[in-house]
Amino acid sequence: MVSILERRGVTAVLSALLAAGTLTVPATAEAATPRAAGAAVADPAVLPMQGVVLGRNVTFGGGVPVGGWYSLSVFPSGTYSYSGHMHVSGAPSYTFAGVCVVRFTNGTAFVFQTSGRLHGTFESGSRDHNWSTSGSRQSIRDAWKNSGGGWNARCSNRVDIDLGALVNSTVQAVGYAARVIAIVA
Repeated sequence: MVSILERRGVTAVLSALLAAGTLTVPATAEAATPRAAGAAVADPAVLPMQGVVLGRNVTFGGGVPVGGWYSLSVFPSGTYSYSGHMHVSGAPSYTFAGVCVVRFTNGTAFVFQTSGRLHGTFESGSRDHNWSTSGSRQSIRDAWKNSGGGWNARCSNRVDIDLGALVNSTVQAVGYAARVIAIVA
């Protein structure tokens, strides 16, 4: 798990790079644009030949009370780090899934994924899903070398409400019921 101090340190470094004009951030929340080997330093969200660095705050529309952040870094040495945090602040529980795919120009793709349960007010359990995984893979190093550092990446996040758990907890909250009749709208 990434500590708050570590995250603030990374944020400070990225803020300094943004302020100096060395790094810019893409305008879209879910996609990074393709990168060619030797791309200009000001190209969004990439330090050429130094690594794939993606990270965003995550929110969902439609009044879904779930939010958080994720961060993915992949480097030419083959090392990677994928971490994040999601939190539910409402009554219903949700199932969360997040995935980032980095595809190098040689056609090799790497998938980084997580999933977990976010327990709302009506269900016991943690309101949070935290993840942090890191390591090193020779296959990343090889793909980086064979592609000349060119890459494309996309991250997507999804939540699904668990209506069954919501109905069960609501029925339990009103007490004993001899019969439950569902009315589907």
